[in-house]
Amino acid sequence: MPPISLNRRRFLGCSAASLALSPGALAPPTAGGGPDHPVRVGLIGVGNRGTNLLRSLLELPGTVVPVVCDPEPRHRARGQGIVEKARGQRPEAVEDPRRLIERNDLDAVIAAVPCDLHESIAGDAVRAGKHVYAEKPLALTIAGCDRLIAESAKAPGVVVHVGFQRRSNPRFQDGVGRIRNGELGALIEARGSWTSSNGPLTGHDGWLGRRDRSGDFMVEQAVHIWDVLNWLHGGPPVRASGWGLRGLFEREQPGRDVTDHYAVDLAWADGFRASFSQSYVAPADDNFTGSHLRVLGVEGGLDFGSGALTFRDRRKARQTIHPGSQNDTRLALEAFLAAVRAETPTPPPISLAEARAATLTGLLVRKAVDEARLVTIDEIRS
Repeated sequence: MPPISLNRRRFLGCSAASLALSPGALAPPTAGGGPDHPVRVGLIGVGNRGTNLLRSLLELPGTVVPVVCDPEPRHRARGQGIVEKARGQRPEAVEDPRRLIERNDLDAVIAAVPCDLHESIAGDAVRAGKHVYAEKPLALTIAGCDRLIAESAKAPGVVVHVGFQRRSNPRFQDGVGRIRNGELGALIEARGSWTSSNGPLTGHDGWLGRRDRSGDFMVEQAVHIWDVLNWLHGGPPVRASGWGLRGLFEREQPGRDVTDHYAVDLAWADGFRASFSQSYVAPADDNFTGSHLRVLGVEGGLDFGSGALTFRDRRKARQTIHPGSQNDTRLALEAFLAAVRAETPTPPPISLAEARAATLTGLLVRKAVDEARLVTIDEIRS
């Protein structure tokens, strides 16, 4: 697996800071273990997603954050301030992720970095014996996913969770379970969309607008949708067709090469179909923006956004599965910490093989959109 690059324009840019270990790296691990053992967590990446993860982590009891990592001074300071306000102690801050991973006073690492660094940072953490909560996707390529899965297999005592937080959301858990149990009858189709007026979404240093860093939105963001669809069916689709548009924000971000607007149709071997569109060029109007995912069967339908479960048989009462907002990021972190504390291995909300399947589906969609044709899953696997 390639080492972590220290170019400032990677990992939100990783500067070539000194690799000398900080004093914290010499501190011995706290003795003890089990459910009452405080979990010492280092955070790599204090951008938008990393800040959200950090705030959610600090809401959970039994956690300590000795260090945060980010190449940007203002991001490091923000992370330090958040921890200090919540816990009364200011953590150390470092630029280089290796300085955090090499520390002996950490049990676990949470990484929220650009997608092109997921494989190297997670792999280095696993090799260092640190439990890892890594943001999705697992990696940008199938080969990268396979390398991470192989690294994890060499360290069975190291917990590796991937941030598909819908897997920890009770509405999705219950909804998928009820669909798979046949409450909607034979499935016909799913329809989803993810539309925003916030384009161009670029990310710090423009990484979200670069396909080599993000994998494009089909791999970086919509991978959540592909995972839910795969979860429903137990595996990825067999083919996809689609179309898309790039260059819609050329004036705002010259050199941007991600797909600003696309639509795709997915098909599974049993005849189930799913259609999905994603766009960052919607007008700022609630009639055009928002996200949804709905599944239709011959007996009824489920709207995952609201939890509404409705049946064609009008004698059956309409239901709402787990109404209200679900803080699934917090729930996902709770599952990660529980696994770290467990005396025996516990299954993660999503297996690494399932996370790999989500990347595989994203690559299928990307090729179908790029080439505006029908693409089979075998073309991606080959």
